[in-house]
Amino acid sequence: MALKIKWNDDRVREATTAILLISRDRLRRGLTEDLIQSALDDYRADPAGYKEKRAAWAGAKEAGPLKNPQHVAYYKSLVVAVDALLQRMARIKRQSNSLLELDNYLVASLKNVR
Repeated sequence: MALKIKWNDDRVREATTAILLISRDRLRRGLTEDLIQSALDDYRADPAGYKEKRAAWAGAKEAGPLKNPQHVAYYKSLVVAVDALLQRMARIKRQSNSLLELDNYLVASLKNVR
């Protein structure tokens, strides 16, 4: 039987938080290409490094270090989209069979945030 990653699994919350924090850091550095996928790739490639950086970063829902008004607006939209996605996942009791499937679902769900 395959391992299920349920909507209320810590790995779902951790991945969405990583998307927010790493995307915000990438925006701060001016890296705007393929934010969601690249954030997840960075997170999966070095989860220990992410956890070290996370301790120094501002909370995930704060625009914090972003100065560009377009980046701030995008980040606020991303925060709202992530919250809505988590609520939808809970409502439909979404499950994934692997981290790759979960990541693909998150990217597909968040790629059109403006």
